[in-house]
Amino acid sequence: MKALSVVLSIVAILLIGLFIGYLLWGPTWEVPQEFKYDIFKDTLIIVLTVAAIAIAVFGAVVYRVVSQRLERETGKQITNESKRWIIWLASLTGYKFWEMDKIDQAIKLTEEAYEYAKELDESKPGNQLLLGEIRNNLASYYAQTKKKADLAKGFAEYIHKNSYKFPEQRETWEDTYRKVFEAFPEQK
Repeated sequence: MKALSVVLSIVAILLIGLFIGYLLWGPTWEVPQEFKYDIFKDTLIIVLTVAAIAIAVFGAVVYRVVSQRLERETGKQITNESKRWIIWLASLTGYKFWEMDKIDQAIKLTEEAYEYAKELDESKPGNQLLLGEIRNNLASYYAQTKKKADLAKGFAEYIHKNSYKFPEQRETWEDTYRKVFEAFPEQK
């Protein structure tokens, strides 16, 4: 891209230099006045045409490069958002099973959502919140069933440590933290 712009700049400078040189040191023989203007006009048209073509080519190259970059970035964003929606739907479905007292199905779906969510970039706040909600739900489910004490404790510690980042979730996450350590008192 830089090389193309440098080449186009050099070509433009050379053409302009040739045109100015021609005007200053043009033919020494007598040329009728009308003919001088025709030469000037024709040369100007040629220079402007070459410049227009160079600008068009440069614009097309820039458009192509930018559009390809945008397509790649958009594709990545669509893929990430699709993953987030699938994870969120699996987690929500697990929660709905929990509300219907189908705790084993709730755990299974939420664990699947968690496995898929591990691929997300946890440095982004939206992903942190989603992973926090999934960990909160799993910790709560494990506490309720008195299964997987180590995982429940790890998830509870995580949500307790990160609850300050999400004030809207803080009360729920702290409640889950307390329930986990009530369910597994020897783990505290």
